[in-house]
Amino acid sequence: MALITIKRYRDLSEAIVARSVLESNGIPAYLCDENFVRLVWHISGSLGGIRLQVESEDELEAFEVLDSPIPEVIHYGGQTPAYTQPRCPQCGSTEISFQGSSRKAALISLYAVGLPLPPGPESWHCANCQNQWQEPG
Repeated sequence: MALITIKRYRDLSEAIVARSVLESNGIPAYLCDENFVRLVWHISGSLGGIRLQVESEDELEAFEVLDSPIPEVIHYGGQTPAYTQPRCPQCGSTEISFQGSSRKAALISLYAVGLPLPPGPESWHCANCQNQWQEPG
C-alpha cells in the first residue's frame, strides 16, 4: 500500500473535514502529522501543514470528490423538506459563512463600565462579493 499526499492543510479542522468527506465516499484517507499538530499546533506551517494521504490507486477519485461543487439540494434519506444550499442574496454565490453574533461591543463595555451590552445580531458573509446580511425573520 503506497500512500501519496494529495493536499496539505494548515488547520486541523479543515484536514479532518476533508478526510471525513473522502471516507464517506468509500476512500480510505489518512492525516500525516495530525497528532503532532494537535500537540504543537504553532509549527504546522514549519512542517508544511497536515498532509492528507490516500492510496495511489484512489488518487484520481479522491481529487474528484474533493473538487466536486457544493450540491444545490441535499436529501436526507426520505425526509422532507430537503436541505437547500443558502446563497448570497446579492451575487448568488454559495461561498458564504455564518458569522454569528458579534461580542466585541459587549466585551468592551464589560471591561470599560462593568456592564455588558447585548451581543450584535447574527449575520452571514459572502466571500465572493463581501456582502454581509442578516437572516430575515
